[in-house]
Amino acid sequence: MIQDNSKIALPQMISTERPDKAANHLLEGRVVVLVNGSPYSLIMPGVFIDFLSSPEDLNLKHQYSNLLKFVRAIATFITLLLPGIYVAVMSFHTELVPTELLFTIASARNSVPFPVIFEILIMEIAFELIREAGLRIPTPIGPTIGIIGALVLGEAAVTANLVNPVVIIIVALTGICSFAIPDFSLNFSFRIYKFLYIFLGFIAGFLGIAIGLFSQIAILSSFKTFGVSYLSPHTSLSNVKTSLSYLVSPIWKRERRGAFLNTIRPEEEPPISLKWKTGRSK
Repeated sequence: MIQDNSKIALPQMISTERPDKAANHLLEGRVVVLVNGSPYSLIMPGVFIDFLSSPEDLNLKHQYSNLLKFVRAIATFITLLLPGIYVAVMSFHTELVPTELLFTIASARNSVPFPVIFEILIMEIAFELIREAGLRIPTPIGPTIGIIGALVLGEAAVTANLVNPVVIIIVALTGICSFAIPDFSLNFSFRIYKFLYIFLGFIAGFLGIAIGLFSQIAILSSFKTFGVSYLSPHTSLSNVKTSLSYLVSPIWKRERRGAFLNTIRPEEEPPISLKWKTGRSK
């Protein structure tokens, strides 16, 4: 009820049950709201990079954290665009596929009577149903039922010539990458936008996907959450000196709060954090 725009599916507040995550955001200058009867604390404002970050990133060496963040960014891209790109390539841009692979896909699709978008949609919907059913089944048998159901359903669909094996790989890879997104709210929103890009790829190929990406980035660039740009701190040159960014900086450089938060005190720590190494007191 307090978010700026409820029509956008992307999350605008960070929800967490972890005290360390809430304390770290307090140190950055955010506001944490605790609601009676709710197990979640609401942290605001939440910008886009916050939902791609995990609390463990600050507890690892910055080289390890940045590697994980790079892998996470690739997984996010795959979750959002891979099914749409496959539909676009198979519908309009088959010349981009190597000849040997194209012959393999064509031979696998000879016995499939449905268009490529039907294959993708039926498997994506089936995967969503299996994922939801796995959450409702009791915990000891939930993962087993989900894995067995996916294997049996995928094998039966290929045997019945409803889909080709490449679609199974695409859907499985997309589903695995979606689990790499740390925030469940961002995961839900990307699962919604994924179907939008599937239809855009089927209607206009890469042009439709490019138009969708351009429109989404334009909307996010002008979108504000609690008075802060949603793509902060990467939308203003005034945030260059901040230690808050997608990539994790070394711990001795995490001294300044995000300039976009407009905090009274811009520093989290004294200017020289490693006084025992530098020998300086100021």
